Amino acid sequence: MQIRPLIALIVSIGLTAAPALAQGTHTPSFSATTVQTTPDQPDRAGKITKSGPYMRLEFDQNGQQVIQILRPTEGVTLVLFPQNHTYIQQTGPVQPEEFADSYAPPCPTQAEESGLQCTRMGIDVVNGIPVERWHIGAASESSQMLILWDPKRKRALRQEMSDGTLVQMTFLEMQEIEGREAEHWVTEFSRQGDATLRNEWWFDPELKLVLRETLPGGIRRYLTNIVVGPVDPGQFEVPDGWLRVETPNPILQE
Repeated sequence: MQIRPLIALIVSIGLTAAPALAQGTHTPSFSATTVQTTPDQPDRAGKITKSGPYMRLEFDQNGQQVIQILRPTEGVTLVLFPQNHTYIQQTGPVQPEEFADSYAPPCPTQAEESGLQCTRMGIDVVNGIPVERWHIGAASESSQMLILWDPKRKRALRQEMSDGTLVQMTFLEMQEIEGREAEHWVTEFSRQGDATLRNEWWFDPELKLVLRETLPGGIRRYLTNIVVGPVDPGQFEVPDGWLRVETPNPILQE
C-alpha cells in the first residue's frame, strides 16, 4: 500500500524530518492550505492541521478525497475515505511525546541493516551556525558522503559526495511570507560536467516548517491561509459511524 499526499514539502513538513528548534520548544497548533503548482498541469491543493504531535493531512488522490491522521505517540496512523465513510488503521512503533522537537541524526533509516556506517566526527561552524560533521558510507564501497548537519533545522547545510557531487545550503535573509517571518534559504546542487541546479525555500522557525519552496523544473509548493491557534481534538479522530476496513483501498495501490 502506498499513499502519496500532496504535501511532500511538509512530510518534509514533515514529518519525516521537520526542521525543529532547540529541544523543549513546542510548536504552536496551526492549520494551513497546501498548494503545489507544476507547469502545464492543474494546481493541486490540500490541507494540513497540526496540534502537538498529532497531524492531519487532507488531499485528493486519483480523484478521491483522502484524509491521513498521524498519532505517533500512540503508534497509530489512520487513513480515512470520506466518499464511503471507511477507514484503515495502521499501527507502528510508539514515539515519545517530545518526538517532534527532539534531536535526530542524519543517518538513513535502518543504516546498519543496509551495511552503512554513520559516524559523528565532530563539531564545525558554518556561517555562524553550529553544525555536526558526519560521515556516511559502506566500508566495502567507494561511495562515501560527508555531511555538515544542522541539528536545529534537521537539515544538511553541506553534503560532499565521493563522486564530486556537492549540495550547499546558504541563508540569504529574513522575509515576510504569509504574514510570518521566515528564513530565506537557497540550495545548490552541483556535479562536474552538469549545470548547477538551484532551489529556494522559506522556513518558519516558530512553526518549524517550510512555508514556500521552488524546485527545478518550475515546480512550486507553498502554504497559504495559515491559522495559528487551538485545534479541535476531534480533527484527529475517526467520525462516529465510519466503518473500519482491512483491505487497502484501491486508490492506494500502484
